[in-house]
Amino acid sequence: MKDENENKIIIEIDEEIPSIIDKLSRCASKEVVLAIPRGALVLRSIINLKILKKRAEEINKNISILKIDRSDVDQDQSAGKKETRIVSSIVENNNQPLDLNRKINDTSEKRSAYQNNNSQNEDQIHKVKVFDIVRKVKIAENDESNEPEIFRKETNSNKAGEEFSGTLGGSELKAYENRARSDKKRKKTIIVSAINSKLLVLFILMIIVTVSIAAFFMFQKAEVNIVLEKELVSYNFEFTADENIEKIDVNNKKISLDIINIDIEESSTYPTTGKKHIEEKASGEITVFNEYSSTPQRIVASTRFISKTENKLFRVKQAVTIPGFSRVEGVDIPGQITIKVYADKAGEEYNISSTSFHLPGLQGSAKYNSIYARSTKEMTGGMNKEVDYFSESDYLTAKGKLVKLVKERNEQDLSNKISDEVIAFDDLREVGEIEISTDIEIGEVADNFEITVSIRSSVSTILKNDLNMLVDEKVDEKLEKNKMVLHDSRSFELGDVSISAEGKVMIPISVKQYVAVEINIDKMKEEIANKNKKELTTYFNNISGIKSTSISLEPKWVEKIPSSYDKINITIDINNSL
Repeated sequence: MKDENENKIIIEIDEEIPSIIDKLSRCASKEVVLAIPRGALVLRSIINLKILKKRAEEINKNISILKIDRSDVDQDQSAGKKETRIVSSIVENNNQPLDLNRKINDTSEKRSAYQNNNSQNEDQIHKVKVFDIVRKVKIAENDESNEPEIFRKETNSNKAGEEFSGTLGGSELKAYENRARSDKKRKKTIIVSAINSKLLVLFILMIIVTVSIAAFFMFQKAEVNIVLEKELVSYNFEFTADENIEKIDVNNKKISLDIINIDIEESSTYPTTGKKHIEEKASGEITVFNEYSSTPQRIVASTRFISKTENKLFRVKQAVTIPGFSRVEGVDIPGQITIKVYADKAGEEYNISSTSFHLPGLQGSAKYNSIYARSTKEMTGGMNKEVDYFSESDYLTAKGKLVKLVKERNEQDLSNKISDEVIAFDDLREVGEIEISTDIEIGEVADNFEITVSIRSSVSTILKNDLNMLVDEKVDEKLEKNKMVLHDSRSFELGDVSISAEGKVMIPISVKQYVAVEINIDKMKEEIANKNKKELTTYFNNISGIKSTSISLEPKWVEKIPSSYDKINITIDINNSL
């Protein structure tokens, strides 16, 4: 335990955060150095260090961490370390206390040497006894059953205090010496094997203990599942949608209004179905020449002209005067006039090509060959048959089909332009007048006709994201401090819109939102660490807003929450609470 006036505190390897904070609070210095052994409990998780830092700041302490080896803490603090040093000393100096293999012929010398070794270091002899090494050494030393009979006699004689006066023969002496050397080697092997076996057992036991402790901390964990109670809250307010602003104005409850315009135009050709009998007279232009006189010649209305090739009769409807001829440089140039003539009868056979005409009324006079006519274009329009024409019924039928098609396209285009990201207001939808036009007039003869229908509409929309931002702000204003919003649990309903005098759109809204108590997971880990199940039950019962909890501890025989925060997993079950 360090003096409270010093600014350095040594932390135990298994010391927990509450104990460390207690030491910090009793330290007089503001700047404190924590000497923490490598592998200490507090260094095993970044969450532990964060909590340690936070708790130190709460008591106005600035901490620094110095990592040290365990041997640096206190060399005389642990009895296990002292024992380890002694055992190491025995292993390094085993030639002295354990050198019992040297050949000693005299039994008293053996006994004296053994007693000297016993008196050299009582502590060493004691530790050897702890590892049960001396017992095996004594057994090996006293096992004389395999010695030659002469050696046993000598030993027995010495034990009785008598001198052995016998002599060994050459072969017996040689056998004895070989046997003595073999016994010496065997005793050395027994001693070394005994030491190595005990050290190996000790090493294996240390590994087992270390692995067991590590496994305990490694696999220890706690799973805490919390189900929250739901609470339904309601909010009602009105906001403004304005097409003159570009972005949301939360403070004034204004969001941007976007107007989507849709222009649709469709054209289609339909056959005419009207039937009628038409008699039409062909008509065309002819040029009448006067080579008879320089005096103009007048012809009356309905004057006949007969084509020379087809012998078809045409008449002029009005009286005309044909200019007289003129003479230019001795050449007579006929007078001429272009007029329109009509077939005498209806029929397609009067649609003749360009030709020459004579006036049958002048036949038998000098004018017959001097006044004549010619056409440069064919006669057209002659008809006497049943034909198709553009009737009013054709118009109404085509109009109904095309207007329906245009309206369907208008709805489809409107759906395509209104994405899932916007809200459209049906109350603010406008549909313009339908415009219709045709390429021919009703009653005209034709095989088909073309009709065109166009329409323009518009709808006002707002962005869902803007509305959610506005609702979030208003919900947060009324939300209690210890409550949180449950996501994806909101519903709202827009009321009937109204238009202000300035042209702005006023929209009432009713919002319903589920909320629940807010859980600080890091703080909760700190508070439940090292608590047993009974303490946990009391802890969670004191927190309002928690519907239920389930706690799973591993290994199964563990009865407390781990002290290391990274071994605690807390999940908040929101879905089950809805």
